[in-house]
Amino acid sequence: MKLTQVLRKYHLGRLIRKVWYDKRDRKIMENNLESRLSKLNIKTIDPIDIIQPKKDFVRIEQEHIYKQLKFDNTHPDWKDRVCLSYKDHNVLQLGVPQAQLLLKTILIQNELPQQIKEKEMDLSDDIHRLVERTIYTSNIFDAHQELLPKRKDPNRPAWNFPRDYGVTDLRKTHNLFKKLLQICECVCGPEIVRTRSIFHNGIIKISIEKESNLLQFALTFDLAIVSTEPLTKIEDQNAHTELDFPNLYPFYPTVSLEKMNIYRNEDLYPIEATSPWSNIHTILISHNAEEIKNVTELPVIEDQIHARSMIKSFTAAAANARQKYGPNVKHLPEPIIVQCIESNGKNFHFSVFQLNTLDINNVEGIRNFWWSNPTLQLYEKACYEVGIPILTGYNPEVVKKLFAFYKNI
Repeated sequence: MKLTQVLRKYHLGRLIRKVWYDKRDRKIMENNLESRLSKLNIKTIDPIDIIQPKKDFVRIEQEHIYKQLKFDNTHPDWKDRVCLSYKDHNVLQLGVPQAQLLLKTILIQNELPQQIKEKEMDLSDDIHRLVERTIYTSNIFDAHQELLPKRKDPNRPAWNFPRDYGVTDLRKTHNLFKKLLQICECVCGPEIVRTRSIFHNGIIKISIEKESNLLQFALTFDLAIVSTEPLTKIEDQNAHTELDFPNLYPFYPTVSLEKMNIYRNEDLYPIEATSPWSNIHTILISHNAEEIKNVTELPVIEDQIHARSMIKSFTAAAANARQKYGPNVKHLPEPIIVQCIESNGKNFHFSVFQLNTLDINNVEGIRNFWWSNPTLQLYEKACYEVGIPILTGYNPEVVKKLFAFYKNI
């Protein structure tokens, strides 16, 4: 410790603060200057009035505040006629058979059309390694953290598990869709890619008559591949007359649809008619188990998920047909084909819909066609185990079908 000489000086900073503290409330001395000036007829003015002159505020009349809309017969979109609505969170109670009768659609076979199966080809190991890396980055290495849905144990329904944070299934699916499409674009070459474009978050709505009932499908898709030319038709419109519709008696095809009186009777198609890519080629939709629920609160089964793909494909094709041929078209001059891929990030369902008619009032006459492939699992497990990222059960068949869909013309 170093000893220094004591300077015995005052702390000037403390003294200055003491002076300001003592003089902070100084009183103004009266000098009677104002009274003496008034005797000389000299007017005195407060300097505050000059520095901050008084402002005259104009009174503004408050605009009319609209009342909050009530969802009753006073709503501007209220209509006396009941509309049966199907939206993104709905599923059909009876699954694919109900969707067939509702949309006048025949299930051709439980596999994809022959012209798509012919485009399936063996891919190189490099492409499969890219897909595996895509699964790693979408499911494991994504640093995004969200509050995940609550875990439930059927044997202990009242037990509260600790809340988990991680990547949601919806985000995994979106990441997987985008990266797989990017791989398709890189592999297929410019001849095909220049005729394709990617459309995000499309909204489609159609209103259609079904045996004195008004049906409305208001749906969305996560991604859509749009093309300059429509897909070529798969079957003749009058084919497969030997196939029959399923029997749902005593149920009616519109069972489990929501009844609404507040709606707008309109059609929405997300792409303008003047766009060079006005034809929907393939729609990619995600299955979010937290949003899609049964009216009966029972678990959603696989058949209901497949029916959802059929309805979304029909809605996309019907909206495209009305944009091309007018809002009153019934029997289409040329069929419209839409391919559909539905996934929850792990399971993939591939289907193809051929729209031949919008006259769905009865089961006679021209009918629509639908091909559906059984659900395929892209992988068995993709997660961390003891701090190590693992991927097991990779299925190359999913990627083959995805490439066949993308290359189909």
